[in-house]
Amino acid sequence: MRILGLLGVVACISASPVWAQSIDFGDDSGSWSNDGECDDPRFEGPGMTSTPLLDEDIRADATDCRKAFDAGLITLRANAPQADGLVVAGVNFGNDNGQWANDGECDDARFEGAGMTSTPLLQDDVLRDATDCATAFQAGRLALRGVAADGTIDFGNDDGDWANDGECDDMRFAGPGMTTTPLLQDDIMRDATDCRTAFEAGLLGLAGDVAVPDVPDLIVAGVNFGNDLGQWSNDGECDDARFEGAGMTTTPLLQDDVLRDATDCATAFQAGRLSLRGVAKDGSIDFGDDSGEWSNDGECDDMRFAGPGMTSTPLLQDDIMRDATDCRDAFNAGQLTLAGQ
Repeated sequence: MRILGLLGVVACISASPVWAQSIDFGDDSGSWSNDGECDDPRFEGPGMTSTPLLDEDIRADATDCRKAFDAGLITLRANAPQADGLVVAGVNFGNDNGQWANDGECDDARFEGAGMTSTPLLQDDVLRDATDCATAFQAGRLALRGVAADGTIDFGNDDGDWANDGECDDMRFAGPGMTTTPLLQDDIMRDATDCRTAFEAGLLGLAGDVAVPDVPDLIVAGVNFGNDLGQWSNDGECDDARFEGAGMTTTPLLQDDVLRDATDCATAFQAGRLSLRGVAKDGSIDFGDDSGEWSNDGECDDMRFAGPGMTSTPLLQDDIMRDATDCRDAFNAGQLTLAGQ
């Protein structure tokens, strides 16, 4: 789970921006703080400085901006730049660092509507498919899931497997009240009591209303190892199915751990205990054979790859290097790359 910052108050969402009544003004660390003018480019109005606005002053001129805001001299502006994501019409869409970004479909589980992908929704895509989701949202093809126009939240019901265990399992939220286990699509709006209790206690906010800094990918020796957001990261064994060798775990390999066990895999790789599975030193790819259950169905089922040529069904360890024709055809057509590239 991503590292979380201070909780904000939920923004009311409508076609025109309606902003959270509690604003994170930040601090006075900017070069122009306490000069009687607001320099934070998220705002606009007569209380603003007349000098050029810089992104480095976002949340860095708190006293000036708070005073001007309270006096009615500035307001938050639509499409305001944020340190933590693309904000459009008052909604923080995050960034485009997800595996399925820029494929024309929204993969962020906070949304629902005709603009959504038909593939399973994953925790790792929340706040990481900004362009696709913002485009569909502005076209009226998406809405925030379970959030009314007045900001009221529908927490759903308690039908989930992990309901009433004292931790919120609904991936629409973020904060210290969340579970530490991987979040699943099946738990969206199905852990109402836990999530409502944590929300009312100030331990949760809707994801995007909480500062959720992006975790940069770890790149070693030209290989992108991803991050440590997986369930089994930092246990001394590599769980990323792109690799093979003595440093691998002996447990089944899962799609959700690809690019999410960086430290373990990079450590073993540098020690010579891992190599990229089916990738030669010259970069040539061994696609394997067609012995898999889903071979020759026009979709790639090999979890070493990523892109629009992949199947929409969950990926299994048994299909690694066993769907050669489908994956090779999609790769040659530019619809796939090796995951992490």
